[in-house]
Amino acid sequence: MKNVSTTAAAFATAALGLLCASAMATGNSSFDDSDRTTDAVAVAIPAATPRPANPTQAMPDIGTKMPDGTIYAGLSMETGKPSYIAAAGGRMPDGTVYAGISPDTRRNLYTTAADAPGVYTWTQGIEYCKTLETLGHHDWRMPTIGELAVLFTNRADIGGFNETGRMLHATGYYWSSLQVTDGNAWAQSFKDGFHENPDKDQDSSLRCVR
Repeated sequence: MKNVSTTAAAFATAALGLLCASAMATGNSSFDDSDRTTDAVAVAIPAATPRPANPTQAMPDIGTKMPDGTIYAGLSMETGKPSYIAAAGGRMPDGTVYAGISPDTRRNLYTTAADAPGVYTWTQGIEYCKTLETLGHHDWRMPTIGELAVLFTNRADIGGFNETGRMLHATGYYWSSLQVTDGNAWAQSFKDGFHENPDKDQDSSLRCVR
């Protein structure tokens, strides 16, 4: 009987030890899990993203002239904020006229305040602009067809163009530097923006750019 009591006591002591160990393990596990959960939540929450003051306000179309005279140029690639450029037609300190942005070079485009005097065949026009030295510059050239379109779009602000589309003994168009064939090149009417490819030996109007 004594042996049975001793054995029962031993089993009771062992069971009590297991229960205590289990309780301690459970407590530590809960603490660790709590720490890990807190860390995970802290990492998972992204930084707050600033919202525009008035998210429903519509932005103007690119090219819209603003009340201060600047032109809306879309969202900046660097900052993501609205960007604006100077309006065409501004007279520069050197006497050149700001015409807009060249679609070919993405740089400011400048022109003269008036057309080249007279009319020119395409080859004569190329040579005239190439050798022109005026307003302190000697890097003038015939506009590309894209740059000619910029001049047409901003013709009212730049001023001085023949907008009738007609001219005695001439096409009434403005030359571009883009050739169609060896005998033809693209030109544009400043009356309606229509493009034509007259013979290079026909006389047309000219406005040099730089």
